[in-house]
Amino acid sequence: MHNLLKTTIFILATFFTSNAGAVSTIGLKESSFGDGNKAYEEGNYQQAAEIFNQILADGYSSWELYYNLGNTYYRLDEIGQSILNYRRALRLAPNNKLIKDNLSLARSKCSDNIEQLPQPLLKQWTRAVVSIMTPKGWRVAVLIIVFLLSGALSFFFIAHNYQLRKTMFIVSTLLLILTFFSAVNAAISLKNVTNRSEAVITAPMTVVKSSPDAKSVDKFILHEGTEITIDDTQDEWWQITIADGKTGWIASGAERI
Repeated sequence: MHNLLKTTIFILATFFTSNAGAVSTIGLKESSFGDGNKAYEEGNYQQAAEIFNQILADGYSSWELYYNLGNTYYRLDEIGQSILNYRRALRLAPNNKLIKDNLSLARSKCSDNIEQLPQPLLKQWTRAVVSIMTPKGWRVAVLIIVFLLSGALSFFFIAHNYQLRKTMFIVSTLLLILTFFSAVNAAISLKNVTNRSEAVITAPMTVVKSSPDAKSVDKFILHEGTEITIDDTQDEWWQITIADGKTGWIASGAERI
C-alpha cells in the first residue's frame, strides 16, 4: 500500500507539473475591454470588433472576450467569424448556456444544411462527462480527491480496528479510481482546448477540391459558418471532413478554432 501511494503521488506530480502552464486564464485589459463593450452598446460594432481583436493581438484572452466578439460579428452579419469566436469561447467555458444558445442561433443562419453523422454512444457519453468542467476544474477535482485519499490512507495505516481498516481500504481504492478517472478527464479536456484540428469557414464561399491542386476537380462548395475538421495539411492546403463525412481539400477561406 505504501508503494501504491508513492506511485500515485509520483504520477500526479508529473501530471500537474507537465500541464500546469498549458492552459492559463490571462486577465483582460479591463479598460480596453470596457471600451469595446461601450462601443458595442452604442451600436458601433465595427469599432467594437477592432477593440476586441486588438486585445487578443496583445495576448489577452478569456471566454468573455471571445463571446463578446462573437456577438459583435453576429451584429455585423459575419456569421463565420461569429461562430468561430463562439466556438473559441465554448472551449474555455464548455457548459456556458449563453454561449451555447448564441452559437445555435448563429448556426441557424448558415446556408449549408449538412446532416450530422450519428456518433457512437461511448463518444457522446465521454464528451458529455468531460465537458462538465474545464481543464482547471478537473485538476482541482483531482487535488481534492487526492487530499481525501491521503486522509483515508492515513486512517488505514494508524487504525487498529479491523473493521475501520477494511472500510478505509475500500474507500481508498474507490478514491484512487476516482483520481485516475478525473486525471484522464482533465487530460482529455486539455486536449480539447488545445486541439487545432477544427476550423470554421469564414469566407462567403469556399470550393472544396478533390486533391491539393488548384486544377483538380471541384467536389462541392462550402459557405460561411460551416464547421470542418482538418485531417491533414500539405503546404497551404488542408484536407478536411465535414459533418456528413464528405472529404476534400481547401487552400483558403477558413480559420482554425
